[in-house]
Amino acid sequence: MEIKAEVKSIEKLKDYFFVVPDYQREYVWAGDIHVARFLQDISDEFSPTARKQSNYFIGSTIIVKREDGAYDVVDGQQRLTTIVIALCAIRDILKNLDDLTDELDTVKSELYKVVKELLYKYDISTKKHTPRLSLQYEESKDYLNKLISEKSFTDTKTPSIRKMIEAYDTVSEYLIELKGDDPETLLNFISYFLANVEMVIIRPDDLGSALKIFETINERGVGLNAMDLLKNLLFSHAKEDDFEVIKNTWREMLKGLDESKEGDKPLRFLRYFLIARYHNGVIREDEIYKWMISSTGKEKIKYQSDPISFVKELKAAAYTYANFVKATNSWDADSTFPNITGIGYLSKKTSRQHLVLLMALPDNISTEITKLLAKNIESLVFYYAINRTLTKSYEALFANWANKLRLVKSLDDLKAFLNDDFNKELTEQQAKFDGQFSNKSQGDLNPQYRIKYILGKVEEYIRQKVNFPSANFSFYQSQQLEHILPQTGTNIPEQDYPQSYDYSNAVYRLGNLTLLEAPINQSLNYSNDISSDEWFVVKRTAYLNSNILLTRTFSQIQIGEQTKFNGFATERLKSFDRWNTLAINERQDILKRLIQDIWKLYL
Repeated sequence: MEIKAEVKSIEKLKDYFFVVPDYQREYVWAGDIHVARFLQDISDEFSPTARKQSNYFIGSTIIVKREDGAYDVVDGQQRLTTIVIALCAIRDILKNLDDLTDELDTVKSELYKVVKELLYKYDISTKKHTPRLSLQYEESKDYLNKLISEKSFTDTKTPSIRKMIEAYDTVSEYLIELKGDDPETLLNFISYFLANVEMVIIRPDDLGSALKIFETINERGVGLNAMDLLKNLLFSHAKEDDFEVIKNTWREMLKGLDESKEGDKPLRFLRYFLIARYHNGVIREDEIYKWMISSTGKEKIKYQSDPISFVKELKAAAYTYANFVKATNSWDADSTFPNITGIGYLSKKTSRQHLVLLMALPDNISTEITKLLAKNIESLVFYYAINRTLTKSYEALFANWANKLRLVKSLDDLKAFLNDDFNKELTEQQAKFDGQFSNKSQGDLNPQYRIKYILGKVEEYIRQKVNFPSANFSFYQSQQLEHILPQTGTNIPEQDYPQSYDYSNAVYRLGNLTLLEAPINQSLNYSNDISSDEWFVVKRTAYLNSNILLTRTFSQIQIGEQTKFNGFATERLKSFDRWNTLAINERQDILKRLIQDIWKLYL
């Protein structure tokens, strides 16, 4: 393997034409983070008044010569793209720099020539500009060429283009601030940027060698994340004839993640995918690449012997993951996996740990099996939420269960897992719930959408039992959370609530909460004087107008000739004549028994 490595200042990059191939990752540097740090690091080495400046090294770039004489960029495209964007910003500020002394005006003119030569070469025969850096990945949409050639860009702004625009603005703002009232400092900085900022240009003799060097340099994932490194691993072990397949499959995978708004978190997907399908136990993001290149990782995911099969598996898993994420994030019940939507309500919409279990199931598994697993996960997640169990305390358990779920081939296999493994944890969590629920309050279960979901599920359970029409999740979220004992109670009787916190504790108990239509709730805004039982009489009367059975039965345990409902309500619910701490305790117990019927083991 022949390798040439040379230290080059930015000024010397005029010796090259660079091409970022279409299989490379799009531009991702954030203006206010990466670009700002890039400028700050250079600025820290620059001395405005020094006659002799120290050089500043910004890293390495790996390139491979193409047949047309240009060079494909294998590593370093983020840095190179930022340099070219910075050169565009420098060109524009130089072009508009006026009112200089003759000496400074000469310096400005010479710098302007150098910068233009670094941005493109003008071909006299074709009368065209050839940019020094061309981005071939789809997300660039020729934006950089337009910026280099000073043409307006009117196409769709992709996330990559938006980041390039941010980078340009960050550099421009930095240069304007640096200039201030002293253009000489600005010119000195530009001179430093061109002559003293250096990088190592590494030129192997072929792409395979370049990718191997890339892998070696980044073995610890320095400056890159495991997703970027994995993509390059796939290319480094694939035949060049297969590059197009890998490139397109990778792009489709990212497109799938984008559809669920997870495109900016591909590493999270990769982590959960590996825990679900291949890794034994929990793996952290900073451990992923090291594991992938270990003997165990190579043996399990087989990216060396069959990179195409692995990238296709990643693509399929990304769409599965995206569908589960969309179901989790949905505010109405997902049409296929309503229990996954329930998991999102219970464990918060940002939660993703349950995806490890769902993704562990084989790709060809039936929807019926996935639905049953999701239904049971929702039961467990409910108890985790209400028992305030921390994610880290069950993450290892989920990773261990993933090993077993990978082997599930049939409904009987899943039921065996649920009986033998899952039910043990569920039973323990149910026991904690049983001992703690009597004291649970609103603060233990916020956010409010979670409480509405729980009360809505109880309502749906009642409706199902008595053959009443069901409502969707959005309906329950649109209701108001009614505090039966009012939050703004006045003339509070001391015999019932000796201390102020006694009243406050009672108000926020779950037994004191119900769902109520907004117009009815608004009509009760002034029922706050609780010195007598009159306030509750007013509320009980208003509750009779509610279509929510759980609320309506506060006042009336029977509804007309609805025999099935009346029988269920008489046995499982209760109406109340007075509302105080004893009544709240009793209703909390009613809720508890209903909840235990809803979130249980399903086989």
